[in-house]
Amino acid sequence: MDIKSWLRTVLQHYQDPERTFRDVDAVLQTYLSLKPKMDTYTSNDGHTELLLCLHGTVPITYRSIPYNIPVAFWIPKEYPKSSPIPYVKPTANMLIREGRHVDKSGMCYHHYRSSWSSDQKHTFLELVAILQQVFAQEPPVYTKPTSIATSNMGSPQMQQESLLDRASPSQQRQSMPSQPINNGSPAISHASPMPRWMGESTALYNMNQGLASMNLNSSLPKSASLPAIATMPYPQLPQTPTSRPGGNSNGAPDSNSPQNSYNTYNIQESLYRKVTDKLQQYNVSVSGDMDRLLLQNRQLNEGEISIDQEVRALTDIKERLKYNNLVLESRSKEIVDVTEKVNGIPDVQVDEALCGTTVVANQIFELVADDNAISDTVYFLAKALNSERIDLAQFMKYTRMLSREQFMKRALIKKITQT
Repeated sequence: MDIKSWLRTVLQHYQDPERTFRDVDAVLQTYLSLKPKMDTYTSNDGHTELLLCLHGTVPITYRSIPYNIPVAFWIPKEYPKSSPIPYVKPTANMLIREGRHVDKSGMCYHHYRSSWSSDQKHTFLELVAILQQVFAQEPPVYTKPTSIATSNMGSPQMQQESLLDRASPSQQRQSMPSQPINNGSPAISHASPMPRWMGESTALYNMNQGLASMNLNSSLPKSASLPAIATMPYPQLPQTPTSRPGGNSNGAPDSNSPQNSYNTYNIQESLYRKVTDKLQQYNVSVSGDMDRLLLQNRQLNEGEISIDQEVRALTDIKERLKYNNLVLESRSKEIVDVTEKVNGIPDVQVDEALCGTTVVANQIFELVADDNAISDTVYFLAKALNSERIDLAQFMKYTRMLSREQFMKRALIKKITQT
């Protein structure tokens, strides 16, 4: 079973399995160093729950050096109504550095998470990208100091090396590759390939900060205690056989002359300014491209959600129409069957159907009809009297006559029914 099939299986118990699968799959496709697993998550109140967890490392670039930050993202079952729960998971030789966005337990905080419930457009991929930028500015872990380093921290040389660790970890890594970084520097590990659109902006920003912190003053005396790795090496000026002021008798420039040092410093400063300007311009352009890509990604996700909703609605309508069509077909078949059955019945004479089977039954039928006819006649005579179409004498005459006849008919009906 591949990872996607496994994800669809384990996400069946989530409230929105389709949306959760899409967001988790997007993170796994972007960050190849993250792997999914099902594990038990224990909340602050002691409640345990089996949730999907994405564990692994997130690549960052801190002062032009790539690092891998060990993390774990827990996906709650209420996702996307509830935000993922990010944690920094240090290894055995690392410690957590508390800061604005990470507490002592390793849990990560950010305004993007706190506003998750109020903005349903937030996605898991954007949360990982934001935490990646936060970690690039403030690394959440650092290497545990060794006992030897702790015992020698009091010496001036170790203090000076510690300051260099904070100032320029890239040069310290070049000069001492076998020695771990202590005193707040992030733990070094070989970074896996990082998506270009996610990493360039952070890398250029930190490279710019690293250049800004370098000491480009080449006029320090040789007796200074800072090692040579504190300055960036620059290409030397081409030498000509002609003699210059401050040169020796063979025409070679004197490296100790003030004029040569001043020219070298001007070239270094000019080069530094050009590189810084280019980096800032490129950083701005890459940041704009990254924002546009994130916006397009959000729009595509929203469009995908809208398309899925429309497809589900159309599928529901199709199923209902299919059901109604089946009902209509069944009813039509029943109507055809009833029609054929009625057409097969022979014609019945109405007079024969309404008459009784015996002489007495026919006599009762006629007597009941006469009784009802007399009642209707008396009723209409009363209406004619009220409308003054007949006078009272006529009304009394006909009513007395009809009542006598009706009495006789009713008496006969009673006699027949009794016998």
